Amino acid sequence: MPVAVVHLQPRGSVVGAPPPSPTLYGALCWATAVLYGEEQAQAMAQELTCTDAFPLAHSGQGYTVRFFPMPVLPQPVTPLPERTLSHKQQAVRQLNLFKRLKRARYLSEGLFTRYLQGDLSASTLADALQEGQAVLRGNCLMLAQEAQDVGWTSRATAPLASADVTRNEIDRWSLATAEGRMFLREETFFAPGVGLWFGVHLPEEQMRLLPALLRYLEDTGVGGERSSGKGQFAFQLEEGSLALPQPASPDAWVSLSHYLPTPEEVKGWQSAPRYTLVSWLARYESAFVGGQRVFKPLRRMLEPGSVFPLTERREVYGRLVRSGERLGHTVWVCGRALPAFAQRGGDL
Repeated sequence: MPVAVVHLQPRGSVVGAPPPSPTLYGALCWATAVLYGEEQAQAMAQELTCTDAFPLAHSGQGYTVRFFPMPVLPQPVTPLPERTLSHKQQAVRQLNLFKRLKRARYLSEGLFTRYLQGDLSASTLADALQEGQAVLRGNCLMLAQEAQDVGWTSRATAPLASADVTRNEIDRWSLATAEGRMFLREETFFAPGVGLWFGVHLPEEQMRLLPALLRYLEDTGVGGERSSGKGQFAFQLEEGSLALPQPASPDAWVSLSHYLPTPEEVKGWQSAPRYTLVSWLARYESAFVGGQRVFKPLRRMLEPGSVFPLTERREVYGRLVRSGERLGHTVWVCGRALPAFAQRGGDL
């Protein structure tokens, strides 16, 4: 089945990071329940798989650069064969480059394509940074030519900026701010010309519902604090489907979603994966029950960018986990992941 691509043009900041795949999955399922009823929503829940939302850069001349998750790369050990001052200085410079690479959360499409084809590793990325062929803009790593095409020529450019914003908790009795009720909340802000994109995997019959679901989410928003104007986007469905390069001899795949593997998938791994483990503690939809904060059970999930050995080629990996009942609906947590197949020639 093809993977549709949805563009998100932000109308303000979002709470926390850009929407991850389980949040987008839940938003589309709730939209289906509101517009088409419980039966259609449960059918959607069984088939829908999303990627996380990743940055998308636009230039004034219509040029765009799409970003993907930064793959988890093995960190090489810098050798020090001679303990002379020049060799020590060279080792320090190399370590500084690797430290800069750790700041990168997203990889541009040009660099991500090279990774999938087996031509990229931590060492080659460090060399590209040192030689000026690749540049780091905020937490986005991209080719220098791509940065020039979208106008990101300044090193101080930050496509996505995170900041702690002071908020007040209102006393519902006095309708005022009481002492000790101020708190900080992380928000993500977008530079001009920066949006997001994500992929949607659905059968053709249900894919026809997607435009209406996106129009609904354009009115309601995605994520937390929507009643205060956060998480508001203009949605646009891109023509065509997501096309990624297919390496000649893939032996691994990169997750584009938050991933919860099945026991059978774990048993099938012939080599150790490289992954980032996160604790996923999300809330049930509270729009229809007066804003009650009810949390789903804690899950351990693997972040996008995690790299797994290829044992069987599939369109979707992972599983769906039942979370409970809410507002008369069976609620699910989606741990299914969309893959980008790779040849690990460059990062072994």
